[in-house]
Amino acid sequence: EHPRVANAVSLCSVMRYLGIVALSLFHACRTDDAYSVVPPTGFVVEGDNFWKDGELFTLRSGNLHYFRVPRAYYRDRIQRMKALGLNSVSIYVAWNYHEEVEGQITRMEEITEFLEIAKAEEMLVLFRPGPYICAEWEFGGLPAWLLWEDKAGIKLRTYEPTYIAAVDNWLNALFSTVSKYSYAKGGPIALLQIENEFGSFGNCRNNTDDAKYMKHLLDLATSHFGREVVYTTVDGGEGKRPAELEQGSPFKGDARVLATVDGRCSDVECALRFEGQKLFNTPGKSPKMWSELWVGWFTAWRDSHPANVSASQVRNWVRSIVDANASFSLYMAHGGTSFGFWSGANAWWGHYCPDITSYDYSAPISEGGDHNVGLDGGDLFSAVQDAIALNHGPPTFPEPKAIEKVAYGQVRLTESAFLFENLENLISCDKVVPEHVTRLPSFEELRHHYGFVLYSFDGDIDARHLSITAEEA
Repeated sequence: EHPRVANAVSLCSVMRYLGIVALSLFHACRTDDAYSVVPPTGFVVEGDNFWKDGELFTLRSGNLHYFRVPRAYYRDRIQRMKALGLNSVSIYVAWNYHEEVEGQITRMEEITEFLEIAKAEEMLVLFRPGPYICAEWEFGGLPAWLLWEDKAGIKLRTYEPTYIAAVDNWLNALFSTVSKYSYAKGGPIALLQIENEFGSFGNCRNNTDDAKYMKHLLDLATSHFGREVVYTTVDGGEGKRPAELEQGSPFKGDARVLATVDGRCSDVECALRFEGQKLFNTPGKSPKMWSELWVGWFTAWRDSHPANVSASQVRNWVRSIVDANASFSLYMAHGGTSFGFWSGANAWWGHYCPDITSYDYSAPISEGGDHNVGLDGGDLFSAVQDAIALNHGPPTFPEPKAIEKVAYGQVRLTESAFLFENLENLISCDKVVPEHVTRLPSFEELRHHYGFVLYSFDGDIDARHLSITAEEA
């Protein structure tokens, strides 16, 4: 045998052996066109599936708003979600909660504490930083100062210089704080959502500034996270007709961004929406993902009754998603409370509908942290738990002991003060309105965020009758 041939055969054999060893460290998965390789670590999308550290992964998430839960209960609520059968938690970040005064960013430790607990409890995080979040929260999370007179001409939720400058300042501060919590760096953040249900507001298909806005948000996120997280958008659930993915996302066929859907779900609707999702996303990059599975609803003042749902309804909605072998996030897993003046409002059929303080949402974990009760008297927690267990098995994490409730008994109020005698102690703005004005100044003109404004008149009225009317803007 010729020496060169022998050496060549030996070299080929060694290279083939090394190749086999190398491939054994990775998983190969089939896409529509070819095989792709899944890395052994990290959280990625390949072959129309999520993969976590080289293993197939179905995201079973639930929404939990840290700003609606006392910090002392962060861990308790996350552990109850684990006992529900979930392996991930979805969180919004409310911009106005952290930057009530422009340029003064506060309360960031609440976000980092929540992320630390999620990491310790081995729960992945779908991070949803907005900047608009909806969430039945004051101004959808946008700060009131965006509407003050020094920002005249501003256009929200589109590519407009004044708005973009404020967004950049906030998101750069936020991302600088939380980027170290990416899953690739050992933290819990595996997915990061760009904006929120944007197709229900803007139109990336027909408006170049809307498309530019979404692309700018992606560029901003990648400047901090790089390729360490899976980027997503969500659309579809709001309005009389589901918003088309093209309206909310300019990333059709862009492998960097996974378009997902939301709303309520039946077997037929699930199949249709997932098919649309697959047609929109890059081939092989479209795991079935329902980013908000609405298992309850919010209640507004003047509603005739709370917006509760039945346990049988919830069981069917969750079962439809689970049977489709899809990833999902319950909205909400635990609702909590809109403390202070943070509850938002909606405009339904031309009427202003402010939401109540409770954000119980008929979620499986009640506002107080217990099993919630459905409209039919059924146990909502058990309904969700059972529906998940049918395909994924029972949860391995035991449910925490119920938090003890305390009866305060009779509380005597021995002191009081008259409101109008203490206005000087309560006042936050004082503006004299010029004579002969046609309207009184608005909250924005007074630079007043939320709460109440007292309009008063000091003088004599030379009239037999006085008529005052108030109209919705």
